[in-house]
Amino acid sequence: MRRQLLIAFIFIILLSGMAPYETSVEDGTCLRAYGQNPQEIPTWLRSDTPEADLATSKRYELLASQLLKNGIVDGSACPGTGLNADGSANGCGIENAQAAVIVWQNQYDHLIWETSQRNGLSPVVLKAVMAVESQFWPGADWHTGEVGFGQMTEMGADLVLTWRFALYQDVCRQVFDAATCTRSYIFQDEQTQRLLRGQVLKNIDATCPTCVHGIDQQKAEAAVSLLAETIQASCAQSARLISGITGHAPAAVMDYEDFWRFVLANYHSGAGCMSAALHQSKNSLAWPAIAASLPSGCWSGAVYVRRIETQIIR
Repeated sequence: MRRQLLIAFIFIILLSGMAPYETSVEDGTCLRAYGQNPQEIPTWLRSDTPEADLATSKRYELLASQLLKNGIVDGSACPGTGLNADGSANGCGIENAQAAVIVWQNQYDHLIWETSQRNGLSPVVLKAVMAVESQFWPGADWHTGEVGFGQMTEMGADLVLTWRFALYQDVCRQVFDAATCTRSYIFQDEQTQRLLRGQVLKNIDATCPTCVHGIDQQKAEAAVSLLAETIQASCAQSARLISGITGHAPAAVMDYEDFWRFVLANYHSGAGCMSAALHQSKNSLAWPAIAASLPSGCWSGAVYVRRIETQIIR
């Protein structure tokens, strides 16, 4: 997720003033945010996908490098112990690590499935987002400011704190007293908001030098739950954005699959990019038209959706 906090904050203020159509921001699932029950939900968006169907055996080079770096895979039989000078896995390292990569990418399937059931989300989508964002490595990269399975940034923390009130309350009370937390996130001062965003990221930073494999599993698991909350926040924000610009619930102007593509692009690129695309696409709200209308600095949103779809294809 790209860091566009200023643009996102402006749009949050604008969107907060819009009268919503009937949906629950805190408790509604993405299906409710869409505005009606579709006659048929595509397989990739169904929440009742069996847990066994989540199993994958994909090749993840970033994950392979992390398994080698952290001693989870023995790369001693390979040149450079399986790693290139820049820390990426070399060909030998990738081949040596592949069996462990398959085990690792599936070890969170039950948690993904359970979290999806609890939140009314598609476990296929949740796992695909994790694959694209982090290749299932839950550690943090503080150089880029990306943390956890969903590569959460300050922008992502801002999104979830704004749209998921119960989560905001929980995070706020970890840092401030009850009186401070009576104010909604968007009405807190800038310093308070910054501390709250930092607490969100701290809660899911699973890097732990003293833990097995260097990963705090409790925080890794918390990152899955937070990712589900953030996707729901993107659903709520996307629905409000669409209804604010078109005057209609998403169900009245686009099909359910295209709504989800919009939600995923919004998660990645932010409300500023998606609002510009909606205005530019004018009367056509099919996803190809919206994707083609993304401003030049936001094109990665369309690429991101294609990458998610590639993960979903078996």
